[in-house]
Amino acid sequence: MDTKKEIKILLPNNTTEIINLEKEELDWEIEEIDEREMGVERLYESTLEMDVDGLEQPLEIFMRVWEYPEGFVNMQEIDVNEGEVVEECDLGQFVISYYEDDEENDEP
Repeated sequence: MDTKKEIKILLPNNTTEIINLEKEELDWEIEEIDEREMGVERLYESTLEMDVDGLEQPLEIFMRVWEYPEGFVNMQEIDVNEGEVVEECDLGQFVISYYEDDEENDEP
């Protein structure tokens, strides 16, 4: 099954911008780690910046994903500096695999 990899943003000029997210374009950072009842909770953050016709400044997309328990996306947020997010995709497909791939590359 193919998972949707795009978000839709309603811009201030009432046009809709469709952003296709690519794993290679996203640089996730672990911002917070907490020990909880069912194990570790991690907060991941990534920001994507791009030029969009009709905007004076670059569009910034702020993405946050909470992993809890380990291996499962508990919650996510997508915010933009211009306009409003009207349709999201599952960010977990990018975050969980981002760090799994990293761990595989670290193995001897």
